[in-house]
Amino acid sequence: MKYFYKINELHGTDCHEFFKGKWNGTFWSYDSIYIYDEDFSSSGLKRVISRVVPDYSPYADSEIDSEMWEKICSEAKLSALEAVKEASFWVKETLEEHGIFTILGI
Repeated sequence: MKYFYKINELHGTDCHEFFKGKWNGTFWSYDSIYIYDEDFSSSGLKRVISRVVPDYSPYADSEIDSEMWEKICSEAKLSALEAVKEASFWVKETLEEHGIFTILGI
């Protein structure tokens, strides 16, 4: 993968965690996917999410539902779209099972 990693693939902690469902207060879940802060910014995905998600903060937790994800997908261009496509299988499965996922900031 170019943008997202599983926990056992990480080589640092400067990551945003995409957590399955509503955040339960636990970080570094094995079910999560992770994107390094630098890649989150340089891909443009952080900018797209900031436009779509009300009160999004890269330093807090933000819940994403299917409607928000659809908007993120439709607004993503170039490398942000590539990152969205990379996460899409995990997101689809998570939204079907939990109805939301939570982005945990750095």
